[in-house]
Amino acid sequence: MALLSDRYKNDGIATIDLSDIQRKYIDIFRKKCKTGEYKFRKCECECGNGDFEVIAEKDRYGLPVTTVICRNCGLIMTNPCLDDASNSAFYDNEYHYIYRAEENPSEEKFFGRKSDAVNFIIPFIQNHGGPKCGTVLEIGCADGGNVAAFAECGYTASGIDLSHKYVEYGKGKGLDLYCNDSSSFAENNRKYDLIVINHVLEHFTDLEKELSTIKSLMAPEGYLFVGVPGVKDLTFGAYNGDFLRMLQNAHIFNFTKNSLCTVMNRYGFSCNFCTERIRGLFKIDSSSPSFKNEYEDTMRYLKKVEVAAGDILALIIARATDKLASYNPGEVILYGTTAELSALTQLISDLSPIRGFFYSEKKKPEDIITYIKSLIPSQLPKCLMLIDNGNDSELKEQFTREDLAGGIEVFSIYSELT
Repeated sequence: MALLSDRYKNDGIATIDLSDIQRKYIDIFRKKCKTGEYKFRKCECECGNGDFEVIAEKDRYGLPVTTVICRNCGLIMTNPCLDDASNSAFYDNEYHYIYRAEENPSEEKFFGRKSDAVNFIIPFIQNHGGPKCGTVLEIGCADGGNVAAFAECGYTASGIDLSHKYVEYGKGKGLDLYCNDSSSFAENNRKYDLIVINHVLEHFTDLEKELSTIKSLMAPEGYLFVGVPGVKDLTFGAYNGDFLRMLQNAHIFNFTKNSLCTVMNRYGFSCNFCTERIRGLFKIDSSSPSFKNEYEDTMRYLKKVEVAAGDILALIIARATDKLASYNPGEVILYGTTAELSALTQLISDLSPIRGFFYSEKKKPEDIITYIKSLIPSQLPKCLMLIDNGNDSELKEQFTREDLAGGIEVFSIYSELT
């Protein structure tokens, strides 16, 4: 056994600050596990191999959770995990109290989800080939904040969730919500142009079964939006850049972009577009699955993150600041996600070298290449700085393959971190 560091030992100490509500329901959860009311089962890796290495013995709440990485493929998962019956009971009884630190749904959380859908999820889907109208089903909709956003944007939107309390809250706002699991709901034989599973896939105890059910709910040319926490999003401050804060007993899987795409491909989906954040858009595809063993790469990454835990954002800002300092005013173009560009520019004191911004949610690499080629030599930028976590190496390759006369430097602030 090779834990990432001594911080990951099972000492019962939480890594995050806990509210009284969280402590109360964590204690209830512990007792149910101790008495056997909640049962656990051992898991196999999605690649079919059982060669696991233990990297953590506890989660962010101090609960005894064993996190492993598969040496055969690099997928990170909780093993053992709750069995199906215990998992369903946990979500209906304790989950929302532990994870959302609240006893009841709230307007603040509802409108927070709605805002995220309007500003990020829906633009992502529409800008990467997804439907701009039609029928939408969100699996794991909670209070229906996302469903409300889709409805207001012209979609016919519905949602399902395992929490009676949260479903009733959303139904009280006039939303088409159901307290149901996906398998039972699929018996209605309805088909949807878009399925949304936002921060849900990592909770599934049986990916093959759930993804098969999701395929049965999709129209033949339908799309699946997947949002999950991205391991390599730690690089830009997710979970304060601390992998231990990312670990949670309800999260069965922890994905990188590549490990997610490999799993999705294995179960009959192809990727339209995906980032390390992770937001991804998928379609049904029965072609031969691809495979890449990410074990070595992921372990190197996690060890680098562990060394820099808590200081990753400072390290990135320092790299960006040093690079900008080597250019004159107006010589640099930034290309990256809205969130990362916003965080970066708020923390850099001298923005004078920056000529402009391109947001990756709205502009594809070829759009930027076309723009640069349209400039006369005297107007060409000197540096194109890539700030798109996890996709920067691919973007860099695409930019450098193009004939961008003028010797423009393509610089990724993540290149030494991932």
